[in-house]
Amino acid sequence: MTDPASFVVRPDPAFMAQHLFTAILWVDNELIIKWLNPQAEQLLAISHKRLLNQSILLLLSADKSDAASYDKDSTIKSNNDAHRACSLTERFRQAQHYQQPFVDHDCAISLEPAAIDNSKTIVIDYSVTPVTYEQQPFFIIEMWGKNRQSRISEEQRQQRQYEVARQMLRSVAHEVKNPLAGIRGAAQLLQRQFNKAYQSNKAYNYQSVPFKDKNDDDLGVRTLSQKLLSYTDIITSETDRLTQLIDQFLGNNQLPNWQMLNIHEPLEHVLTLMHSQYPKTIIKRDYDLSLPELSADKDQLIQVFLNLLNNACESMTEYLQDQQSDYRPMLHIQTRIAFRHTIGSQQHKQVLQISVTDNGGGIDSALIGQIFFPMVTHRANGTGLGLSIVQDIISRHHGMIEVSSQQAPSDNQTCFTVYLPFTQSTFAV
Repeated sequence: MTDPASFVVRPDPAFMAQHLFTAILWVDNELIIKWLNPQAEQLLAISHKRLLNQSILLLLSADKSDAASYDKDSTIKSNNDAHRACSLTERFRQAQHYQQPFVDHDCAISLEPAAIDNSKTIVIDYSVTPVTYEQQPFFIIEMWGKNRQSRISEEQRQQRQYEVARQMLRSVAHEVKNPLAGIRGAAQLLQRQFNKAYQSNKAYNYQSVPFKDKNDDDLGVRTLSQKLLSYTDIITSETDRLTQLIDQFLGNNQLPNWQMLNIHEPLEHVLTLMHSQYPKTIIKRDYDLSLPELSADKDQLIQVFLNLLNNACESMTEYLQDQQSDYRPMLHIQTRIAFRHTIGSQQHKQVLQISVTDNGGGIDSALIGQIFFPMVTHRANGTGLGLSIVQDIISRHHGMIEVSSQQAPSDNQTCFTVYLPFTQSTFAV
């Protein structure tokens, strides 16, 4: 009988590579791609069917003429030539001969138009590791997208800045809110005293009014009392206004009411409101109706979309005033699934992506990095608090929000993209 303790399950390399977050390609000794994982497809924006049985040199080599046939039997260059720059083909040859991995940084990959729908260039780091599998030589190529890493680093930096600024504002807001409560209380006490004196002196006993001059008549006393009451009303109303502003800074401390919902429900609710308020705005919906439900707070998401869509419509309304009659304000809403997306330090297999795009005046590039901070706005009538509230709610949902904007004479476009995990259980990268 076999001892269970001595039984070892050997993992399948392909199974392991399928569940990694980095792009992996399996290349034979002729430098032909024999296998790649889904992460490689996503990074290179190309299906595995179009990459299989292609030379890896066609993908990695900046000079496509370097992708000549690989002669595995050729000899290694002499030590005198080892320090000279060698071609990518020679680097593979030397890696196989010496069984020594190598790493290349900042490699610009120009994807061929014939291979994919749209030609583009991405920058990657990659490693090449020679291995022997079932007595046959192969190469394992691991790739990291530089663009993606830069994006993640920039997002994490901005998130840290936002959290620090948010904490500072909360501290200041609390310090300001306390004396405001005292000022309001004192104003209310004064108002009560004036009302009490006014009501208890129907005959206007001048001796009970300390501020009365001997020559004042009844009308003068009444006018002065009303004026003093109006002053206390101003103090109270302005104190309430400042308190409300500070409450907006502090945000809603209520925890999200998690529930399973379809993202199109809060979107359509807000779009109905927007259509009645901005009837001239053309609304284009591009929904993925196959999206699964997500765990979120419906009311808070309504507030997010209400702020985003209202900002977009107001931006287009302001832009419309300076344009000719042929300008048509257009709002584009898109929902999609984004695969292998990193939010902060968490990487998710798939997240919900909601994009809100308008053709208003755009956002100045100098404000893009600060647009989610309180009191920062690109609109003439903006308060600078809406996007700060949006950022706070999205953070509570363990999501993220991005903004991009281009300003061109005939093609302005601003896009806010929200990423939300479908569930609130996340895992570290």
